[in-house]
Amino acid sequence: ASPLIMFSHIAKRNLKSMMGGTLMALLLISVILMVVLRSLKIGMISIVPNIGPVFMTFGVWGLVYQQIGFAVAVVAPVALGIIVDDTVHFLSKYLRARREQGKSPEDAVRYSFHTVGTALGVTSFILVAGFSVLSYSGFTMNSHLGIMTTIAILSALLADFFFLPPLLMKLEGEKNEAAELTGSVATETT
Repeated sequence: ASPLIMFSHIAKRNLKSMMGGTLMALLLISVILMVVLRSLKIGMISIVPNIGPVFMTFGVWGLVYQQIGFAVAVVAPVALGIIVDDTVHFLSKYLRARREQGKSPEDAVRYSFHTVGTALGVTSFILVAGFSVLSYSGFTMNSHLGIMTTIAILSALLADFFFLPPLLMKLEGEKNEAAELTGSVATETT
């Protein structure tokens, strides 16, 4: 028995429980979003841009550093809390445009970008700047936390800007096409 073996077991146990806790938090967040946004479909869609950046971050980290240590386990829950905020803002504006203004999925996405796009970009830039300062820390755990959180925030912004809108337009557009087809069939029969 040595301190190295002891800390290896602690890190492994910590990583396992942090990942389990993060998945549980993601499920709870999705359920809360389903209730608050009053849409099962949007709640399910929200899982993708919330968990995708965490996987992208671990993928980039694995390619660059090729190991996941004790400090890295903390990043997923921290990043998830920040990532969810952007997704909630985008989806709430999207649903406002769809429900209150009766916009098509494409116009609702444009409305979301117009109302919160700049704010998401600016806040993400500020958070990236703040967390990237940690990467200069002499303490390895802080440095890794800063680098990984920066990667996660950038990945979340990319997912919210380039992946979520097409996903919404595709899934919501199918609903619109079905409603238009039903409406056109009903008018042709009358």
